[in-house]
Amino acid sequence: MSKGQGARDRGQGKTGFSSPLAPRPSPPTSTKRVLIIGPSNIGDGILAGGVMASVHARCPDAHVTLAVGARAKALFVEDPRIQVLVDTDLYDSARGRLTLAWILWRYQPHAVIDLRHTLYPLLLKPLSAWRYLRQPPKALIHMRERHLWKLRAQAPALAPSNGPLSANATPLWFTPKDHAHADTLWRRWGFDQRHCLVIIAPGARSHIKRWTAEGFARVADRLIAELRARVLLSGEPDEESVIQEVIGLMHERAHSAVGLTTIRQLGVLMQRAALVITNDSASLHLASAVQTPTVALFGPTDDAKYGPTAPQAQVIRRRLFCAPCEQALCRFNHECMRFIGAEEVYQAARQLLEQSR
Repeated sequence: MSKGQGARDRGQGKTGFSSPLAPRPSPPTSTKRVLIIGPSNIGDGILAGGVMASVHARCPDAHVTLAVGARAKALFVEDPRIQVLVDTDLYDSARGRLTLAWILWRYQPHAVIDLRHTLYPLLLKPLSAWRYLRQPPKALIHMRERHLWKLRAQAPALAPSNGPLSANATPLWFTPKDHAHADTLWRRWGFDQRHCLVIIAPGARSHIKRWTAEGFARVADRLIAELRARVLLSGEPDEESVIQEVIGLMHERAHSAVGLTTIRQLGVLMQRAALVITNDSASLHLASAVQTPTVALFGPTDDAKYGPTAPQAQVIRRRLFCAPCEQALCRFNHECMRFIGAEEVYQAARQLLEQSR
């Protein structure tokens, strides 16, 4: 990120509050004011994108304030559906939370959608507190659907009118700059419409959710040698060592997008890809958001909660007695990921590519 871009992101307006005591933009009194309290992580932010899409679809003229953590904030910078974007990490102290509560109270929202189960709605909507104390039914497992359930429970007038989201309700908004940057990278790598692009994301925030570098390398080599695919490896900057390890184990040539894209620019590239192969990570949810066919590799986490939602997707996992454990540390030897074979991942990828063709 450039120094100038960072300064803009910290400024006032759509990209957030410059300081806890900075003046707030005031919408016209006749405009419906909507406050959405969203997740802090990128993957969870993408899963909550359907809530933003529904609010915009049902009330396109609403003045929307979105409060999310710093990592999720990158998804929504310059999103025209959002008038004020608040970085809640700037208020991550006892005094800061009180300051944020005062700011949100002054905003006087007509509707509050709390996806994090905070105490703010009890202050802002005390007469409707019962709506925010309810929890989604256990039968509703996937996090995307649980977020939409909360929207229906807390602000039914802003929820999808006919069950699930419509096909044109886009969870993420891509700006012209996002598309232009993707075009530049596309030309740099020498891609064109004749090429079958496969994006592989071998990283994950948690190490125990990562498949082996050797497995990713073997699959990538076969996709290039046997299917004449182009392979692009992607991930966050702190995952560069993982991606370089995969590239070092490969015999064929692959490209790396590490450090070259924002999360939204990666989403544009995924829109153009024929397939995404990924661990349970933000890349998985990003691929689902843009409806790209996906091979998702799961081990310690539950694919029923976090699995792909793209129309064409395959989940690969080992059904061991300990998996999914949903623990931060493995009690054994990471067998749930190590026992996934490169052959089955390649065959799943090949099948999805043949279907998409």
